[in-house]
Amino acid sequence: MVVLIIGLFISIFSYNLFLTEAHAIPVFARKYKTSCQTCHVAFPRLNAFGEAFRMNGYQFPQNDEGYVKEEPLPLGSPAWKKVWPEGIWPGQIPAMIPIALRVESLYRYDDRSEVTHDFTFPHELELLTGGTFGEDISFYGEITLFEEGETGKVGRLFLQFDNLFDSRLQRHLLNLKIGQFVPAAVPFASQRRLTLTDYLFNSFKVGKNNFQFSSAQRGLEVNGIIKSRFEHAFGAVNGNGTEAKDKSTDSYDNNSKKDIYIRLGYKLGGIGLDVTGMELRDEVVNIDLTENSIKFGAFGYLGENRIKYSNMKFDDKFYRYGFDLDTYYQNINLFGAILLGKDDNPSGNLKEIEVTAYLVEANYLFYPWLIGILRYEETSMNPGLRIGQVVPNLTVLIRANLKCIIEAQVSTKDDVSHKIFAGLDYAY
Repeated sequence: MVVLIIGLFISIFSYNLFLTEAHAIPVFARKYKTSCQTCHVAFPRLNAFGEAFRMNGYQFPQNDEGYVKEEPLPLGSPAWKKVWPEGIWPGQIPAMIPIALRVESLYRYDDRSEVTHDFTFPHELELLTGGTFGEDISFYGEITLFEEGETGKVGRLFLQFDNLFDSRLQRHLLNLKIGQFVPAAVPFASQRRLTLTDYLFNSFKVGKNNFQFSSAQRGLEVNGIIKSRFEHAFGAVNGNGTEAKDKSTDSYDNNSKKDIYIRLGYKLGGIGLDVTGMELRDEVVNIDLTENSIKFGAFGYLGENRIKYSNMKFDDKFYRYGFDLDTYYQNINLFGAILLGKDDNPSGNLKEIEVTAYLVEANYLFYPWLIGILRYEETSMNPGLRIGQVVPNLTVLIRANLKCIIEAQVSTKDDVSHKIFAGLDYAY
């Protein structure tokens, strides 16, 4: 049955590969009239240029206006800049509402489930938005309309003020992010992974504490780039994810203390984090996006969560820190990270739990439209569980905005289920 269904997927996709090529047109592709591959290896995984585009507030790091093909709607005349502060500084909004949809559909085989075979069509439906309000004010949003039977949830939604004080400071040095976002301490965000299976590194929980490393958080973040190669970020967030407002305290946070985090990184080789070293051309689609590079990172996160379980209420102080590496060499992208941490009281029994997590993943481009992926990851808690899994994946881009995924999730423990997935993922 599994072979039959996966074979049907492959047959359909193989046929489509020989049809006329089409470019993807989600939000930013419309704005710049370019393919998704300008910023993505395969959506949502970013290439080096895409990372620079994201870090610069979803605008081209150099001469953004020169690449915009969808003219924005001006809010005020440029002449108002000369009379400020007696007038409002002129801005812009997108001429068309910047909205895109992303749809994920899956077939799942689980050898230990009562329902061995399952179609989840659709599995997830997301509304995406992003853009700028003129130069150096950017926004991004991700709203889940439907996921695993549940409806209505805001994932990420934030505003970023880019290149602050750049008349006195180096450009790209200082940005301020405000809203609901994934903290920069997370080295590889789950929202930008290629696999259907989430990173254990990001998704594990300790005891009764619901904190997950890659959850979106409400807060503030200062980030930027120093001399093209060095990245920095520091933030303060609520720490309890995207939980609903607690009417008893009239608050979204479950305690008064804020979680804080830091990230530092340095890149060797390839283009700079602000695309220094890349030859930009009039037509974005013709930019050479290949590179050989290595990027080192270090991160730390310090938090406290108030936990309500049964009739108990208790606080858990915890920390996470670690190191990450992201390398590109010709057609291979190899990346990984290690995380260490400790929770003081995650189960309400005043007993500490130490945690270690790591992942290693290799992505290989057989062709620009065919990507092979292999990941090994493990999470261990002392005292507690030790979980590991191998995730092989084959991703086929039928179009720049439409992909087929064949994937397995193989646990290293005999008493845990093994899964096989076949999926469709598309955005428009």
